[in-house]
Amino acid sequence: MEVITSISEEISSPISGSPLPQRCYDLFRSIRQVPISLAFSRKKMWEASRLAMHGAYKRDKFLPLVGDPQDLLDFLKLHFDLATQHGQNQDEPIQDALRALAYASGPDTINALKSFDPTETSFVHGVCYAYHDGRPAQLHKAALFLLPLIGDGWFNTPHPIMGTDQMRRFCADWVSVVDDVEHTRDAHQAILATLFYMINSPHWRPHIVTDSWKLLEYLTSVPDDSQPLRRCLDNPALTTAISEVEDPAAVFLWSKILWLKYAELAPEVREQLETVTRELAQSGRGTDLDKYLEAMDFELRKAEGVLNQYHTQPTEPAVNALKAKIENLQQARRSLTALKEDTP
Repeated sequence: MEVITSISEEISSPISGSPLPQRCYDLFRSIRQVPISLAFSRKKMWEASRLAMHGAYKRDKFLPLVGDPQDLLDFLKLHFDLATQHGQNQDEPIQDALRALAYASGPDTINALKSFDPTETSFVHGVCYAYHDGRPAQLHKAALFLLPLIGDGWFNTPHPIMGTDQMRRFCADWVSVVDDVEHTRDAHQAILATLFYMINSPHWRPHIVTDSWKLLEYLTSVPDDSQPLRRCLDNPALTTAISEVEDPAAVFLWSKILWLKYAELAPEVREQLETVTRELAQSGRGTDLDKYLEAMDFELRKAEGVLNQYHTQPTEPAVNALKAKIENLQQARRSLTALKEDTP
């Protein structure tokens, strides 16, 4: 009980900028190592853990890096179970744990999460719970930023991890959270990483909410080394699959992305893109080739403008990257122009 009282006093401290969050996180890790006994029961251990976690991650600043996430994942799974199986309100500890993973995962944490299996039934139910309507806004936001960190294990599975109705519900809840969160550049990166995972999955793609496809307009927020996007670009089956989506925005925006990335595509994907673009242009469905050309010209002007502002050596990596981007866009423009001229 002395431990719990001490944590409560520290958490209520008004000292700003103190190392309190780090001390609380270190204490959380220490508590998890204390043997269970008559004097320190499992119930007291979890109570102390909740207080320490709240002290570490309730604020937006000075968030301690997580490091090895195993203790934190155990904490999260327990509170997921309490919420989903026992009907207890565990929003605060779940929110604290999700904030830790979403905002304070360093390289070691991210690498460790790659070997974590997020498809265990109780964990799946817990993540779905975190997206349900009525959960706190900060919990929703943390869940939104968590999903890209576990997206490989969550979406890239040989079999669906939940039933059709659950997948449809999850996609709808995800879109609702996306609509409510502030659309910063970081948010766009997290949103699009998840969307690319969904697009690349034959299990999840049919359940993407129609309005979600318009989020592809935020492509410029995506880092060039985005692995979820890279997988989509390398998937030869995806071009045809998206061309059959009923939403015209899906067809137009995905085709525009492929044309902007044309030089990076494998020969098979390029050939499919040209075939699909030609067929859609002939059918008049979502195929304004002039808009693709306008998008290329806009990106060319932007890249050339940035390049002209550089006053560095020609070997500067950023300069070389810009020159390569300009060359790639010019190649794509030539190919699309030739396709347009050959299309009746």
